[in-house]
Amino acid sequence: MKIKLFSALLTLVLALLLFCSSLGAAEYPMTFTDSADREVTLQMPVERIIVLSTDAAEAVELLGAGDMIVGVTDTVQKYSWCFPNLKKKTLVGKWSAPDYEIIGQIAKGDADTITPNILVLGYPSGKMSGKSYAVDAVEEGLAPFGSIAVAGFSFYKEESLDEEITKLGMILGKEEKAQEYIAWKNSKKEAISDAVKGLDKPLVYFESSKPKGLGELKTNGAGADIDKSIRLAGGLNVFGSNEDESITTSWEDVISKKPGVILQVKSDDVLGWGAFPSSDTIAAQAVRDEIMGRTGGSSVPAIKNEKVWIVFRKMLYGPGSVAGTTMMAKLFHPEIDLDPAQVYSEYLDLIGVKMPEDRTFVFPELQSE
Repeated sequence: MKIKLFSALLTLVLALLLFCSSLGAAEYPMTFTDSADREVTLQMPVERIIVLSTDAAEAVELLGAGDMIVGVTDTVQKYSWCFPNLKKKTLVGKWSAPDYEIIGQIAKGDADTITPNILVLGYPSGKMSGKSYAVDAVEEGLAPFGSIAVAGFSFYKEESLDEEITKLGMILGKEEKAQEYIAWKNSKKEAISDAVKGLDKPLVYFESSKPKGLGELKTNGAGADIDKSIRLAGGLNVFGSNEDESITTSWEDVISKKPGVILQVKSDDVLGWGAFPSSDTIAAQAVRDEIMGRTGGSSVPAIKNEKVWIVFRKMLYGPGSVAGTTMMAKLFHPEIDLDPAQVYSEYLDLIGVKMPEDRTFVFPELQSE
């Protein structure tokens, strides 16, 4: 484990050194490449940030730069429990349709011209994506104002997360915070890997949303980060042979794959659910009962052995997703010595949120909770 950790840290140090050299030791103008493979130039140090996604808001907060944020989209305000310091920031439209006029007004302020110390962080969808919220579309929408830098980062794709956080740390002068987070996250991943090493891998069916009908169930293939999380947690995604990120399937197809574990995610606008018994767990029980009672389900190992869980969505995605992976590892292998609640509490501390008491993030609850 020490060798693995040393190797990971060495790789990050080398990446950081390369990035430092490419940025000219924080001299301005500073040019960097974002996750949409676009060159972005900053004319001066960033002092103001507008975040168009919750993952971007989380990334800025965990680097301790939340005070720089001057504008947010509707989803950031919606998750006020996650961003208590941002709920009163100026609303700049919907995540899928930013209001460019408002962003331009914020950038200009009371001056006649825009001071180019402002950065808009959006989604990294590339050129010709056709998405109204893609970074290219945002850049085009803000072009008439001039002097507003726009960068696209995902802050949720595991393959690019370390690099993105490292770059954001350099951009905001928060290099030490960035490396602290990366070291913490990777240490938790190593702990999961060590805990499940050599254990049998259950077949897992992951239902990514509440179904509209049993003929159009939503799940994920190998192209999705959730597939990587399932594998790290010591399981095998029953749709992992499909390279697509998002998949529409049927209950009959799920039955044929004989999953030993079934997970469905559930969203909420608050942090977790009230612990059992509560209206939250009654709602989660109804979701679980629907799965357990599906036609033909009696032949599915997960249903026969009652290994069906409803999981809090926010825990599985974004910079804090390692907590969700820890949760899955504990569900797949209850005998291992991992504490998902502790990991999530540590992550929430990083973004300045206190873990509330008497809340749960999975139903039925883990015995250790």
